[in-house]
Amino acid sequence: MSKHILMRWRRLILTSIKFLLVAIAILFATSVYAQGIEPRWFTIKTIDVTIAGLNPVFEGYKIVQLTDLHARSALMNRQQLEKVARLANRQQPDLIALTGDYITKDAAKSEEMLTNAFSQLKANDGVVAIMGNHDRGGDSMPLDRAFWKSKVMLLNNAVYSIDRQGHKLNIAGVDDVWLKRANLPKTIAQLPPDGTNILLAHEPDFGDIAAATDRFELQLSGHSHGGQVVIPFVPRVTVTWAKKYIQGLYRIGTMQLYVSPGVGTTGPPKARFNCRPEISVIVLHRSSSLQADALT
Repeated sequence: MSKHILMRWRRLILTSIKFLLVAIAILFATSVYAQGIEPRWFTIKTIDVTIAGLNPVFEGYKIVQLTDLHARSALMNRQQLEKVARLANRQQPDLIALTGDYITKDAAKSEEMLTNAFSQLKANDGVVAIMGNHDRGGDSMPLDRAFWKSKVMLLNNAVYSIDRQGHKLNIAGVDDVWLKRANLPKTIAQLPPDGTNILLAHEPDFGDIAAATDRFELQLSGHSHGGQVVIPFVPRVTVTWAKKYIQGLYRIGTMQLYVSPGVGTTGPPKARFNCRPEISVIVLHRSSSLQADALT
C-alpha cells in the first residue's frame, strides 16, 4: 500500500474519531440537560380562554392548574414541590386546580411531602383536586389523607360551585377515566341549572365524551406530559387516553380543552426535552371583553 493511500486512510480514521467524540459529547450534554436541567426549569404559561356567556363577575377569573406532580423522585422532591407551590401562589389565583397523578407509585411514601406542599397552596376560592391513573393504581388512602389535612377539596365525580353576587362558576371533577372510576352522569346530575361549567378530567381524550354532553364550556386535563421528550419533526409518544389531545388549547364542538404538559416527570425516560414543566394559568374572559381589546 502506497504512502499516499496510508495518509488518506489515517486522515479518514482521525476524522471519524473526531466526529464520534463530538457525537458522544453532544449526547452526554443533551442527557445532562434533559435529565437534570429542563425538568427543573419551570415555565409559567398564561392561557386566555374566552367563554361565551361567562358572567361579568367572573371576567379575568384566574385558575392555576397543577398536574402530574409525580412526587418523591429525584426530580420532584420536597424542595421542588415547595417551589411549585410558591410559583403557583405567586400568580395570585382565584382557584387552584390539581388534575391528578401526584405520585408514580406507593402513595404512603409521598403522603408527608404532598401534605406539606398542598398546605402551602393559597387561592381566594380554595384548592380542588381530582385523581389520576397513577393515584388509583394502588392504595390511594394516603392521598385522601393528604388532601384532608391540607383542606384540598377532592372532587370524585362531584361539583364545587363558586358564587359571586348570585352568579355561579361550577367546577366539576370526574374520578380517573383510565381505571374506569369516572361517573359523568352522576357528576352532571349535581350541576346547578345555571352558571358556567368547567370540568376537571385527568385524561384529555375524555374531552370527546365530555363535549358530547354539551354541558361544559371548558375541560382541564394533564396526563400526556406533552410527550415529555419532544424531537422536532418526530411524532410525540404519549400514553392511552392522551393520543388525540396532547398539549395546548383545543376546541371540541362548543367546549374548549386545555391540556397541560404538567410539572413532573415519569419514565422511562425520566427526562424532559423541548417540553418544559409548566404551571398553567388559565384566565377566563367574556367574549365581548377580548373582542373589545382586539379592536382597540
